[in-house]
Amino acid sequence: MNTPFLKKLDPYLRHLQPMTVRPTGAVANCRKDETIKAVIFDIYGTLLISASGDIMQDSYDASMFSRALASAGYFIKVPESALMAIHPLFERQVLDGKKQARDLGTPFPELDLVEIWGKTLAQAQKKGLIAIPDEADPRLYTILFELSSNQVWPMPKMNETLAKLKQKGYPLGIVSNAQFYTPIIMNYFLDGQLKESEWIDGFERDLSVFSYKLLKGKPDPSIFAGLIAPLKRRGLAPKQVLYVGNDMLKDMYAAAQHGFKTCFFAGDRRAYRLRQNHPEASAMRPDFTITALDQLNEIL
Repeated sequence: MNTPFLKKLDPYLRHLQPMTVRPTGAVANCRKDETIKAVIFDIYGTLLISASGDIMQDSYDASMFSRALASAGYFIKVPESALMAIHPLFERQVLDGKKQARDLGTPFPELDLVEIWGKTLAQAQKKGLIAIPDEADPRLYTILFELSSNQVWPMPKMNETLAKLKQKGYPLGIVSNAQFYTPIIMNYFLDGQLKESEWIDGFERDLSVFSYKLLKGKPDPSIFAGLIAPLKRRGLAPKQVLYVGNDMLKDMYAAAQHGFKTCFFAGDRRAYRLRQNHPEASAMRPDFTITALDQLNEIL
């Protein structure tokens, strides 16, 4: 940890508070399946407890803007309460960015939040809310605001479950609606190391798909389709791969369309996405349901 970015990020990560899951009341459906040869995971709401049940904000207040801006090198020109005016600017950038992407043919767009926040804060400067010195860091602001407004913590038994799967020889992958900071946070939770990396330790790079890199998010069909070629190079077909996620549409339905076996993680009510307003997703039956990550040991 030898960069200003990591040095400023370090205390925020170290002050994250443990979170407990909120039971869903779902019933687990587990059985041994020796045909499974690899496991792919979602992150938010599956490997990580998330206050919002997903990526992006759960709640926010003016102090969160103030701390993130000051720590990232921005100069605040107004009373703290006036910083709340920044969030409508951010929401407008998100809406406009997604509309533009849809108009260009991307049905489920994902945005690069560093770019979105950069545009937002430039507008905030024009409105006289802040000043942006040369040393201001939009990447640092983005992750600090996310950590403040959407608390995260590892799901119970995350490290132990992943370690056991690796010990058994399963290649592990990721398909997640995520941002640049997701691997940084995950690596910190996995091994206590704070480092700038676009990959997560212990997960195969060719089996790792992050939405912010593609500017497409689940349930875009191309997200899971992108795994088929690297799996084939490993001699694996989708039916030999288990995908674990907490969303019946973005995870279960989307993965099943490409022939993956599906495991619905129903371990935390905040992220319990049954998608009852989506006829196909709500009607499907995952191959397995678990209410705790270590129940994967009953399947694999």
